[in-house]
Amino acid sequence: MDYESIIDQQLEDIDLSELDRIMDEAAEQSRGIFEALDTEDIISSLLSGEPLFDADLILNSMLDLLLVEIRTGIMLGIEIITVCIIMGLLNNMSESFGSKAASGLGNTVCSCIIITLCMASFTTTYDSCLDTLSIMTDTMQILLPILIPLLISMGGFSPGSILNPVIIGAVTGFNTVLQKIVLPVIFLSSIFILINSLTEKPYLQRLAVFLRRASIFITGLAVTVFSGITAIQGLVTKSADGLLVNTARYSIDNFVPIVGKFAADSVDMVLSCAAVIKNGIGLAGMIIILCFLAGPVINLLAVSVIYKITAVIAEPVSTKQISSTLNEMGSSVITMTVILGLSALMFLIFLTIIISIGGGTLWK
Repeated sequence: MDYESIIDQQLEDIDLSELDRIMDEAAEQSRGIFEALDTEDIISSLLSGEPLFDADLILNSMLDLLLVEIRTGIMLGIEIITVCIIMGLLNNMSESFGSKAASGLGNTVCSCIIITLCMASFTTTYDSCLDTLSIMTDTMQILLPILIPLLISMGGFSPGSILNPVIIGAVTGFNTVLQKIVLPVIFLSSIFILINSLTEKPYLQRLAVFLRRASIFITGLAVTVFSGITAIQGLVTKSADGLLVNTARYSIDNFVPIVGKFAADSVDMVLSCAAVIKNGIGLAGMIIILCFLAGPVINLLAVSVIYKITAVIAEPVSTKQISSTLNEMGSSVITMTVILGLSALMFLIFLTIIISIGGGTLWK
């Protein structure tokens, strides 16, 4: 029996329906950047050495999506600039007619309109960030019940028993920290920035900037701690189980009469095929995370670009507070992009650790 038949037989015993479903959903969410694939296509590409995607096509699709998102966000910039122009006209009229009270009231009304526009846009991006984080977490929760049994079937008893609760705890804890602490802190800092635009002094701006930087620090610390613990556990258990598998192969080869060599080679082939399936499913998980990440990140980058450009255009025609507020809102959106990227990075590290365990040892 050749390795392709063994892989097909092992795939029939694994329920991949939920994984294929989320892969189709991920391809749709990527908005044309990644093509729809299933697990068998990925494993076939691993065996044949053929590329899964066309890099030039992916880059062109990402550029097209970025331009589409920027064109969509231009309307927000136009609305804000229009209000800023009205604010500038009110200021000029107040200087001509000496009605500072009416001008101050007009500026307050215009500032409230800008705050409303920014708040609506930022809430949409905030919800998108939360949804993307939840989807990536759900993806890991679907992958782990498939990957860990495969790891155990390859002889990875220690990694399977130790990494499963470690990674599940890390994914759950990280998701809780981001959804309950980090992202709400960014949302609160953005509210402080918008409120500060109604005053001439930066009462709340420094606090908002501090909260935003603290959120990045907490995210980076969480990624470092959770990934470090998982990597250390993986390295320790990888050595022990590699020795166990090699010892078992040596025993079969040398102590089973006549057919020992054949049996050892058969066991090695079965384990190697299981390693191919595990690596293929792990790679599928990486592709799913990148698919879910691509669209929201491009959207967040486009929104941040709109905020930054609008801040530059609004500076000559509006107050300094409005321009500074728009610039800080752009920085807040960039912060959410960084946090989302760090979250995806941690999940990719987890999958890389699982893929690396067992793969190198079984092929010796």
